[in-house]
Amino acid sequence: MSTAESGTRNEEGSAIIEFLGLAVLLLIPSVWFLLAVAQIQAALYAAQGAADQAARIYVASEAAPQQAADYSRHAVDTTLSDYSIDPAQAQITRSCTTDCHSTGDVVRYQVQIRVPLPLVPEFGGWEHSLVTVTASSSALQGE
Repeated sequence: MSTAESGTRNEEGSAIIEFLGLAVLLLIPSVWFLLAVAQIQAALYAAQGAADQAARIYVASEAAPQQAADYSRHAVDTTLSDYSIDPAQAQITRSCTTDCHSTGDVVRYQVQIRVPLPLVPEFGGWEHSLVTVTASSSALQGE
């Protein structure tokens, strides 16, 4: 009498299939979550570093206001590229207490970075966003 006729089932190899199924169902979301957290952390570090460098470079520059702003923008772009962030994802704003070039003026840079969803392509003008991180830094002109 065979095992099929006696009412017992042959389950040889089914543990491997169950393990692989569960591994895929649990591993893929876990990896996606880790990628998302890593992108958010990189954006936080990049935003803080970019804002800090932009403010310092602006007040340290002896150049004309527009040239100093260009130097700061270049510093922001360089910092973002160090963290593998596209400068198009960032919005940079500068504010000053008066004209930005008088001694004692407070120059404040704010950098906002839109963090996209990991492994999801943007197409057709659709821009998805996981979060937006913001950092700011201030520096005193003339010190």
